[in-house]
Amino acid sequence: MAAGRLCGSQEGSAGLWDWNQTWYTNSPRFTWCFENTVLAWIPCVYLWICFPFYYLYLRHKNKGYIRMSYIFKIKMVLGLLLVILCFSNVFFVLWEISQGIPRTPAFFISPAVLGITMILAMFLIQAERMMGIQSSGIMLIYWLLTFLSALVMFSSKIQRGLERGFLEDFFYHVATYLYASLVLGELVLFCLVDHPPFFSKAVNSSNQCPEASSSFLSKITYWWFSGLVWKGCRQSLGVDDLWSVRKEDSSEEIVAWAEREWKKYNNRMKQ
Repeated sequence: MAAGRLCGSQEGSAGLWDWNQTWYTNSPRFTWCFENTVLAWIPCVYLWICFPFYYLYLRHKNKGYIRMSYIFKIKMVLGLLLVILCFSNVFFVLWEISQGIPRTPAFFISPAVLGITMILAMFLIQAERMMGIQSSGIMLIYWLLTFLSALVMFSSKIQRGLERGFLEDFFYHVATYLYASLVLGELVLFCLVDHPPFFSKAVNSSNQCPEASSSFLSKITYWWFSGLVWKGCRQSLGVDDLWSVRKEDSSEEIVAWAEREWKKYNNRMKQ
């Protein structure tokens, strides 16, 4: 089978899936092969599928570039460390093979795939900055998926370390712990919102609607709206408490859009 050629029987792996290891046991865990192929590659597949569509979206929705903030710089530093870590795994495996230590293809294919995908992630981080994206849902989901897969591998390494000792495959233990820590750092950073674009066309107002400058998490949970809700619970709201209407929500924009769509519909009906 392909899984057997890819993973062999290293690290106690019994192929891609083993019910005795994942279900009929007091300490369930995935097989080594499943963790280092399927789980590790799910975030990679997600990002590569999203990449062409998301990049076209970024090119179409150019809001002007964002100046290099501390958030952006830390994202790039962590990303670079992840790339170095992934390819360090690749070179270490190749060195082991040169020393006669048997290693299956999954040992160097998985970190290579992860490293290449990390380079893509860094490219998108830079592209988002140049296009004025303050908070990205696509990248947040990628880092969340990557962290969940890293967390599973982290847990498995801890279990194997307790069973066999942490000095066995010491490099892989340290690499896994560093990888999970760096990915967690990226996930936390992508929960934050970056500075607005340098040449922002947004109207500067002391009572501006906070939705535009909110993070992706704040938008999907409507947390940006919670301040007004709590204020309305404590006291009656006045006109001054309401936010300025955003340009895209104004009647000028909405009516113009509705008229364009209505004309298109009428033209189709007349044909």
